[in-house]
Amino acid sequence: MTAVHPIPTDAENIAAMTPSAYVTAETLRAGDPQEHEMVHLSSGDEKFTVGSWRAEPYREFIESYPGDEYTRVLEGSVTLTADDGIAHTFGPGDAFTLTRGWRGEYRVDEPLLKQFAIYVP
Repeated sequence: MTAVHPIPTDAENIAAMTPSAYVTAETLRAGDPQEHEMVHLSSGDEKFTVGSWRAEPYREFIESYPGDEYTRVLEGSVTLTADDGIAHTFGPGDAFTLTRGWRGEYRVDEPLLKQFAIYVP
């Protein structure tokens, strides 16, 4: 088995994704995310994960983000509005981090495809 695995960023990646359900009924405020993901790498204890995720437009309110995440947006856009009212919108090529415990609105403005690396203790 080779130690190098290219990560596709095109239609081949999307076709290979499987349904996921990070957005819960309790956090969902509007829309239908129709989430899909592909895990590219996961630690043995599954606390650290690298993957790709896509979702249709939706809006949710997160009381406490579960981990520390790095994200790069490949397609679409997402707006994060923290509890203090400060909003940040990210589109293709943009990257951002979310820290564990972040509280606010996570809004997918247009169909989103992102790559992420997350550590959830």
